Amino acid sequence: MLSKEEKILKNMCLMDDTFMTVALDGNTEAVSILVSTVLQRKVTIISAITQKTVLNTRGKKIIMGVFAVDEKKNVYVIEVENNPTRAKVPRMQYYSDMVSNIIVQSGTTYSQIPNRTVICFTRGDGAKTGQSLSRSVTKWKNTDQGVIPYGEIIYVNVKENQGNDPISVLCRDLVQKDYRKIVNPVLRESCRRTKKGDRKEIMCDKIRQLQAETRKEERARAAQREKKLKMEIEKANKLAEEQKKETDKAKREAETAALKAEQERNDYLRGMMEAHIPIESISSILHMSVDAVKKQASLLGCVL
Repeated sequence: MLSKEEKILKNMCLMDDTFMTVALDGNTEAVSILVSTVLQRKVTIISAITQKTVLNTRGKKIIMGVFAVDEKKNVYVIEVENNPTRAKVPRMQYYSDMVSNIIVQSGTTYSQIPNRTVICFTRGDGAKTGQSLSRSVTKWKNTDQGVIPYGEIIYVNVKENQGNDPISVLCRDLVQKDYRKIVNPVLRESCRRTKKGDRKEIMCDKIRQLQAETRKEERARAAQREKKLKMEIEKANKLAEEQKKETDKAKREAETAALKAEQERNDYLRGMMEAHIPIESISSILHMSVDAVKKQASLLGCVL
């Protein structure tokens, strides 16, 4: 019976960031396949590490999916993004720029700065070009051959994978959950090792870590929601209390005004009675019936 980690692992592929991290870490052969296929020329990767963390001078951190170097010291950053909206060009350009923090050493001349290429595999049109493969080239070096590119950002839409060309085949391999159906033997073996072989336990540990982090984040979000709800309840209670105070104040003011009006009417009535003004006239002035005037005068102790 499969464990919960194995069930999750069974449904993962190279387009899952965590799975790619384990499958491609140190795997220069597999990374060479990815880069060569995308660039459509042979590239030999001599170093490949995953989850490389880079800080800029202000402390902003980025984590590169795969950081690789070829035999000519050219640098490659490979990212996978299942949400194309997170793969915007400015972000990929920033990744490219941050490579300088790693590869440019003291004493390096500008002409010695290696080329850098950012390859972003997305489940959708991350470049917004309507093409399965999109390139953004930064031209920089002046040579005998003219101005040549020093940097590229390449988007590969893995959803556009219906053809038989190398890019389409690679895209199908990247989204394939069953490693046995992966066409490229190097990528197939890399996925087999991660799902069934020597890297399986590493992958299961990663899944457990992710689950723990997810639970921690969920607890934090739940605590935040509870805090927000508590604040809203307190705010509502405070508002209700203030409204009650306003209502009570208005009620008291209305009662005071009524008492004052009644007192003024009684004083007016008493004055008119003492002045021997006819009851009928008093009734008309105060808009009261004659009987009501007599009754009120009696309560006030006036002599009728």
